[in-house]
Amino acid sequence: MCVAGGEEWKEVVERMGLTPREIRFLDKRTLNPCDAALAFFARYCNIRVGDLYDLLNECGLPVVADLL
Repeated sequence: MCVAGGEEWKEVVERMGLTPREIRFLDKRTLNPCDAALAFFARYCNIRVGDLYDLLNECGLPVVADLL
């Protein structure tokens, strides 16, 4: 679950592989773009919780990482 409202999610999903165009699409077309991106990665990509935890910490989001 991502906390909506900030721009931090963009760095996270960009580092996960989304293009700027895909990020803009999610930003304009979904209520919670970070949640939508993470749902996509969970369904179609091989990402482990530990990898996501590390990435969130690297992006300066340790509180969000701890929610995992």
